[in-house]
Amino acid sequence: MTRKQFFVLLGALVVLLVAGLLLMRSEQSAWNSGDIRVGQRLMPGLKLEDVATISIRDAGATLTLVRREGGWRVNERADFPADADRVRELLLRLVELKVVQTEAVAEAQRARLQLLEPAAGHDGGAGTRIELKDGGGAVLARLLLGKKVTAMVAGAALGPEAGVATGRYALTGDGAVVLVSEALAQAEAKPESWLSKELIRVERTRSISATGPDGRQRYAMSRESEASDWKLSGGGNTDPGRIQDAASALASMSLADVVAEPVKTDTGLDRGVVVKAQTFDNLAYTIRIGAKVNEDRYYAAIAASGDPPAARIAGAGETVEEKAKQDKAFEERRTRLADRLAHEKTLERWTYLVPKSSLEPLLRERAQFLREKKAAKKP
Repeated sequence: MTRKQFFVLLGALVVLLVAGLLLMRSEQSAWNSGDIRVGQRLMPGLKLEDVATISIRDAGATLTLVRREGGWRVNERADFPADADRVRELLLRLVELKVVQTEAVAEAQRARLQLLEPAAGHDGGAGTRIELKDGGGAVLARLLLGKKVTAMVAGAALGPEAGVATGRYALTGDGAVVLVSEALAQAEAKPESWLSKELIRVERTRSISATGPDGRQRYAMSRESEASDWKLSGGGNTDPGRIQDAASALASMSLADVVAEPVKTDTGLDRGVVVKAQTFDNLAYTIRIGAKVNEDRYYAAIAASGDPPAARIAGAGETVEEKAKQDKAFEERRTRLADRLAHEKTLERWTYLVPKSSLEPLLRERAQFLREKKAAKKP
């Protein structure tokens, strides 16, 4: 080989080496640009305070949460108040949602990841569509949630080994398929699951009575003070446990669902049982209980009225310090009662489905509040 041939060959090798390096760098750059989202927030510009509407849709239902002046409302349940904590939790998770990895998935393969639009005919591979809008109706973010990813985790509460959802496939607004860091199990299109569940909380109850559809009084009970025993009208050997069940039912009544269009439903409220309760704080409650639904719920409607006492009667022998302390506690309690009563009054416009466990203690007849007579033993 001549010197000239050697240098020509060396030059060719250098050209090939440079070309290979350039090609490798180009491929590396392309790979990096495809995975630039990994570790980053999926929706970096999303802010909680900008969101005014949340729409969630799956193959079977649609949910629309709207932020009003008084808080979040469930559109599919006649604008009933939503569970504010649950709404906030979902928004926080969406804001903090991060990309774990990107996936190259052909459109024909999206069904296996449940990334098809929730429309008719897509039940098997349909995902859950989430759309966030601002107060003007402009779309802030759009996301299609698909199949959850689980990991086997050992734990006493879960058994020797159980699958726990650790992430979820998602289709972004620009058509990219990604794996995100949250399973977002709470993102479900079930309106009843998003309702604020507390109805009324009757405390320091003084009297309870119930009237049947025919106007006949079913029972009446009262007590002279919070420390006194309950007495059943008409006397008798009362069962304290059953009377306390009725009082407890009023102290923490919650709903199962809200009837969106009660005028289209035979609720039975016009021929049901009417329960009335009075408290030592001068508040009055009326609960109308209608027809039974599906063996575990009743139709119900509520009304609240009254005015908490404006002044406290000082106890005998109170010192100046004791009086100041008791007056302050009284005012704080009166403010809480007034706020709660104002909220409970707003609940009169809806018709509810209430679990039977909350209402059946109030539906008893007078005889059911008496102790059962023991049968005499035969000699």
